[in-house]
Amino acid sequence: MRKGKDGAKTLNPGTYGLVLQQSENGVLVLNAGPLRLYFQRILNELRIASERADGSESDAENRTWSRWALQREDFQIILKPAMPDMQVVVKPDSPFRLSPGARVKIYTRIPIWITVHTSINPDHTLLEVPAVELSRTWIGDLTHGKPGYWLETRARREADFEQNEAHLAVATMNISNESGEDLLIEKINVLVERLSLFHHAGRFWTDEMDVVYKGSNQHSEIAMRGQAPAVAQQAVFVRSPRLPMKKSIAERIFKEINIFS
Repeated sequence: MRKGKDGAKTLNPGTYGLVLQQSENGVLVLNAGPLRLYFQRILNELRIASERADGSESDAENRTWSRWALQREDFQIILKPAMPDMQVVVKPDSPFRLSPGARVKIYTRIPIWITVHTSINPDHTLLEVPAVELSRTWIGDLTHGKPGYWLETRARREADFEQNEAHLAVATMNISNESGEDLLIEKINVLVERLSLFHHAGRFWTDEMDVVYKGSNQHSEIAMRGQAPAVAQQAVFVRSPRLPMKKSIAERIFKEINIFS
């Protein structure tokens, strides 16, 4: 296990479905959902290009390459998964109300990011690319809001996703309503940069997030459990969050959200 300068720890980097394949022209290729990454090694230089795949491979001369000159020629490429760098707003299958005193568990899939490193310095990130290009948005009011992403996905009550997709991580939220009013859940602000990553049976999982709703005029209490959910008890730890936290935090993550695209 390694710990980087940003505090992120990674176990067995380069595995968990992030597999490089060699094409006919000798270029190494990673396919992660709609993302395709290309790698070329020339002496001590590493070249990287990316594109959003449509099923066909582009010509090498039409790609835009980023280039890094490294200390040595004998290096290996290391790929690591990471959660997005900003909060993500998601929607449930359909809006519903959570009665006072009620509790619900919600699952949603969040696209991961791919970070590129080398064996010369595995803690140094050369490049990071989102597997899915998310729409940017502004969360909250114009004065006190913050940038984030808008995700066209659906949150579910059951973890019954049809297939394992290596570029998606299942996030689990336990929501409790401790207010005296109904909580309308129509969009949820997921604090993805505070979530750890785990892996089990070909799928990425995040640690569980406990959310306690206190009322429309108060912030919700949010805590990360730091462990995989019960439905993935055998999951192995992959990476710590971008923004670790030791205690719970207070944040408005429900109906107080205003979206400015």
